[in-house]
Amino acid sequence: MSAFLPGHHGQGDGDPDHPRLQQEPASPAEQRARWEVRAAQWRAHELAHVVFGAVSDMGMISMYHRGDMRGLLRLEVPFDDLEVHRAREARFMAAVSMDPLLSTVPLVYVIGPNAR
Repeated sequence: MSAFLPGHHGQGDGDPDHPRLQQEPASPAEQRARWEVRAAQWRAHELAHVVFGAVSDMGMISMYHRGDMRGLLRLEVPFDDLEVHRAREARFMAAVSMDPLLSTVPLVYVIGPNAR
């Protein structure tokens, strides 16, 4: 968590307190949750590579530590035809639901065409 908190620069020049950005260290539970999402991200990348043939780009749009949704994962994949893409997307989501890691870390997948 971040907050602007007053702090000293430590120069000994007598300046008044200046606001500075201070980030609180994550708790062990938050660190575990981040690593779970990161592991799921790379597992989803591997599955997408198998189903779509390639993944040109991937990125976590947003990440949450609690709740039903843990993050938004963007995957850019080859796109030739809408029907073929939908069939591959359905196979990908079926593989996600059967995967032991991905079924426990709920992500929203944003699957789009790669920028050729």
